[in-house]
Amino acid sequence: MSRNRIYIKRKLATGLLFVMLSSTLSGCALSDSFAGMIRPVEEVVSTVRQNMELRQQMNALELPKDVQSISAGRYAYESLSDEEKKIYDQMLDAVMNQEEEVTLSTSDGRHLEDIFNCIKADHGGLFWVESFRYTQYQRNGKTEVMSFAPNYIMTAKERASTQKRIDRQVKKYLKGLADATDYEKVRTVYRRLIQKVDYNLQSENNQNIISVFLGKETVCQGYASAMQYLMDLLDIPCVIVTGMAKGGPHAWNLVQLDGEWYYVDVTWGNSKYHDDEQNDVKYVEYDYLNITTEEMMQDHSPQVTFDLPDCTALNHNYFVKEKKYFTSMDETSVAKIGAIIRQAYQKGKSNVSIKFSSRELCTQAKEYFLTEYHISDYCEGLETVYYKTDMQMNIFVVIFP
Repeated sequence: MSRNRIYIKRKLATGLLFVMLSSTLSGCALSDSFAGMIRPVEEVVSTVRQNMELRQQMNALELPKDVQSISAGRYAYESLSDEEKKIYDQMLDAVMNQEEEVTLSTSDGRHLEDIFNCIKADHGGLFWVESFRYTQYQRNGKTEVMSFAPNYIMTAKERASTQKRIDRQVKKYLKGLADATDYEKVRTVYRRLIQKVDYNLQSENNQNIISVFLGKETVCQGYASAMQYLMDLLDIPCVIVTGMAKGGPHAWNLVQLDGEWYYVDVTWGNSKYHDDEQNDVKYVEYDYLNITTEEMMQDHSPQVTFDLPDCTALNHNYFVKEKKYFTSMDETSVAKIGAIIRQAYQKGKSNVSIKFSSRELCTQAKEYFLTEYHISDYCEGLETVYYKTDMQMNIFVVIFP
């Protein structure tokens, strides 16, 4: 799974007007057999205005707003300085109110991209905006005023209509979670996103939540944005992390449970296998649900401007929480593993995953249950079984046809 990100800077005018375009565009790959896709950035063209027109435009701008923050406590926001938070608030306020252009409390445009990306990391639901430009109004080589203009992909009326349609779908994702624990909420949303939404590089609006809730096809950026958006509605701290994974750009999440941070990668939980007729069969994989920094950094490399926490907790890891994590292959452990497999088989589950504390234990379990076919001791009548082993994460998955 990968995410491609393009950032293009282009001088649009000379003299007193200086405009730059910042855009986050990405594609994403599902597995080693997929390649990322890059969408071209449409160039913005501007004509040079006369000095008088520029002064008139500059004088028409309002003073920077003193905006009340709606982002206190959000992860990326809290990583910023007080001055940067003020700019973040002004930029976000403009986006939320769909302003065409606002004045910022700064004359330095060098860090605006980083601040804008912090907004996108904290607020996964901003489906109506994809980029921005800023304008520096200069006199005698000195910037006097700087404005921020978001690039919207729809009108305010279209946004309101789209939001209503998204809200109807969101209710289905949150159904039955009112009394759930925070862990149960994260696990359920993770599972529902994978079950309801297919991975497709060609999906429309795949950089925002429209592709998830309305199109039901997306890429990693869509999955990560939807995860953050839903966690926000459930009052669970969550942020979008971008970077590289297995050589390609990618997006995933951090969630906080009981004061501890965990990594979550919904995209990599969307797995498939080929059945006897070579059909692709999708199933939910829990390898990347609430994992540590050490595990995540084996194949993920964050590239964000804010510091990331050192995730070391195991309490809410899927396998630990579901009692599917084993530190030995003694007789007692073998019996418990067998019981887990039997229960999944008898309940008609499509698959079951087991995690081990070492590669050696994972290998032993695979050989005992699968190679030597002791799985038949626990699953009466089972004639065919598919399986997958992940020796990097020390997990094996039994898939029932």
